[in-house]
Amino acid sequence: MSKPIIFFLVILFPIFRTEESHARASIPDGIIKSIRKGDADGLAAYFNTSVQLVILEKGNIYSRSQASMIMKDFFRKNHPRSFAIIHQGGKGNAHYGIGIMKTDKQNYRIYLLIKPANKKSYIHQLRIEKENG
Repeated sequence: MSKPIIFFLVILFPIFRTEESHARASIPDGIIKSIRKGDADGLAAYFNTSVQLVILEKGNIYSRSQASMIMKDFFRKNHPRSFAIIHQGGKGNAHYGIGIMKTDKQNYRIYLLIKPANKKSYIHQLRIEKENG
C-alpha cells in the first residue's frame, strides 16, 4: 500500500470506530433488558417526566407513573420472549431505536426516541405496533 492510503486509513479508522461505538451506545442496555424481561418498572426508570406513549394506535402524553402502569398492563398481556434492536441512529443529541419484541401471541415493532439530560438518557417517545409479516 502507498503511504497516502495508509495515512488515510490510520486517520479515519478511529473516526469510524467512534461513530460505530456511539451508535451502539445510543440505546442504553437497561432499556433493552427491561423490554426483554417485560420489566415496566425498569423501563420507567428511563422515562422522561412526561412521555408520549402510543400502543396499537392508541396513545397520549403521560406522566412517568402513568406510562409505567400502562406498560405493566401491556407486558402482563404480552409477555416478551425476546427483544432485539434492528435499527438505530440519531441526529444531534436525539437517538432513536427500532426493535422487534416477540411474544407468544404476536410480534411487535417498538420505536424509541431518546434524548439525554443530566448525563442520563431518557425515553421521550415509545411506540408499539403490531409487526406485519
